[in-house]
Amino acid sequence: MKITQVAVSAALCGIAAFAGAADLAHDEPYDSGWAFYADNDLFALRNSDRDYTGGFSLTLAGRRASEPWWFTDALRAGTDRLLRLDSLYADRTISRHSVEIGVTVFTPGDIANPEPGDRPYASLLYLANTGVQVMPERELAYISTFTVGVLGSPLVASGQKKIHRVIGAAEPQGWEHQISNGGEPTFRYSFARVSRSWAGNLAGADAEMTSTLYTSVGYLTEITYGVATRFGQFSTPWWSYNPQIAEYAEKSVPVVASEGGGPEHYFWGGVNLRLRAYNAFLQGQFRDSDVTFRASQLNPFLVEGWVGYTFASASGWRFSYVLRALSPEVREGPANHTETWGGIVISHAL
Repeated sequence: MKITQVAVSAALCGIAAFAGAADLAHDEPYDSGWAFYADNDLFALRNSDRDYTGGFSLTLAGRRASEPWWFTDALRAGTDRLLRLDSLYADRTISRHSVEIGVTVFTPGDIANPEPGDRPYASLLYLANTGVQVMPERELAYISTFTVGVLGSPLVASGQKKIHRVIGAAEPQGWEHQISNGGEPTFRYSFARVSRSWAGNLAGADAEMTSTLYTSVGYLTEITYGVATRFGQFSTPWWSYNPQIAEYAEKSVPVVASEGGGPEHYFWGGVNLRLRAYNAFLQGQFRDSDVTFRASQLNPFLVEGWVGYTFASASGWRFSYVLRALSPEVREGPANHTETWGGIVISHAL
């Protein structure tokens, strides 16, 4: 009798768990929106073309991003389970997904005549899937991302040269010496714990602060602690605002509509403290690269800061501008300087 009761209880628990997962999946819209990101050092209002010179990405959000043909979401969820990180968000009540495709580009300071000791040309074509698991009552969220990509693709070099010809800019010289020239597969897995530290009202405006502990393994291997704030009029949930986990062109955030459907306009800013162990864009990967830096030539401790502004209409359209700065990645030589770039985001939430 006891065995039967145990079996029935186990079966009921399994059914409840399945039903809970189904309800959670059903709660997420199949298509919650899209976002287009464009970064460029020119957006920082300076006349230069160097370091993280630019990138762009397209994000599609909603339950569709977790479908099987986006194989990177299976890799993301499987890595969460393998590392038993899924136990951290077992009691989540909100689950959101997004898929992102994009390109990241790095160049030396003088693209027409690269100086010895400057950073190498580098590029990444990538596909990334992100899962956001939220426990609203604890004001806590976990965000994991799995990215697969190609370093050193000749498509990026060809694309930049064509763009420079069209706009009449100096033609880049030296792409044949880029990191992993000819193409090399790569990956990155990241996991972040985000919590809302404070929320309230200041001078009649909405205000909040979030903190993040974030780790990444792959072509960027590091541990990061970040703090982000926003101030103004906003009604999107706090867990949908995560500028502190952006990695160059990769933004890894969901697209979420305002709660209540009203307009938004707010200023935002923050700072990241990074302890970086490996950077393939400077150190190369498995293939031999003509120009690389050793770990001893790089600064392991980095400070990143940003300020931005967002305007969103009641119909779901959103426009953002951000200015970012990163402390020097290279210890000495022509690459030893603070990097700055700007970014523009256009998105539409459904």
